[in-house]
Amino acid sequence: MNLRQFRKEIIIATVCTAVLAELVSLAVIGPNRLFLTGLGAGTATTILSFLILARTGTLMDLFKSGFPVAAGYFLRMLLYGAVFFVCIIRGAACGFGCLAGFISLHFGIFILYGIVYKYILKKENPLNDWTEPKEWNDLSEDDEEDDDW
Repeated sequence: MNLRQFRKEIIIATVCTAVLAELVSLAVIGPNRLFLTGLGAGTATTILSFLILARTGTLMDLFKSGFPVAAGYFLRMLLYGAVFFVCIIRGAACGFGCLAGFISLHFGIFILYGIVYKYILKKENPLNDWTEPKEWNDLSEDDEEDDDW
């Protein structure tokens, strides 16, 4: 699976999960504009964060450096903090909606690759590469330091 198709599937699953969260909230708390606003802000933030994460992975491969990962992490955490701060200032319902939007990405991935791929489509999970044997470094061979303190 290429990266573009992977990103597209994740984004669609995230938006569907956010819509499901809104439908559940309508049944539980009724129509609430602040919750919907927070849910939209949180979902947009988590999708943007996911796209930044995917971009930093390609930049790390391009530059052969860890700097893009550190810069991307700092940018993503700053983004999450700023959006949550603005939402919580608007009200508790907006803050809870924002948190629901933040976790919509994770639930979307779980539903898509944990349930849909395995049980409904009966396809191989593209995220599961544990069937191939891994080669691990034997750390005892390179142990030149004295471990006694």
